[in-house]
Amino acid sequence: MLLDASHVLETPWPVLTAAIILLAIIVLFRQSWPDKRRWWQLLVPVILAVAGVGLEHLFKTDYEKITSVIDSGIQAVIDRDIGQINRIISPDYSDSRHHSKDAIMAFCGDLLSERFAEKIKKQQEKITILAPEATAELLVRLHLSPQNTYAAMGTLMYVKIKLYFTKTTHGNWLISGTEIVSVNNQTLNWNSVI
Repeated sequence: MLLDASHVLETPWPVLTAAIILLAIIVLFRQSWPDKRRWWQLLVPVILAVAGVGLEHLFKTDYEKITSVIDSGIQAVIDRDIGQINRIISPDYSDSRHHSKDAIMAFCGDLLSERFAEKIKKQQEKITILAPEATAELLVRLHLSPQNTYAAMGTLMYVKIKLYFTKTTHGNWLISGTEIVSVNNQTLNWNSVI
């Protein structure tokens, strides 16, 4: 199987590994044929390593963009930032309970009108990308605010949620749907939660 270029850009380690292997080959070459040594030969793996690290920082892969949307959504819930949530929700949003972006935004506005969560920590994350669509299955540890009405049964909850994404014409990813899978290992859905 060929290595997908997007995987190389997610992390610099494949290119750094290739640079180390190339350095070893060049050192062996220079030892075997001392008369063919050139000062620039040692620069080739350095240039490769710098280029790999530079490309990784310059370009964001779809996986990194989706992870960024998830992380900004989590932070927006903690900060009660409805504007940020609005920016990451697709105009054609729909789920089993909220059939429009306006409906999910109204729900988020009601939910975040009081302090909802003190901390949200990702426990598991599985992202599947089939551009222009993607799904993410998350298990999060949710520390509810003690004043929140959902905290009546405890402030610590484990929530499993499935997020659906669509890619915009500008290459960004937006949330096009969500489904609650379980809360504290009990199968639930949107109708059970609201």
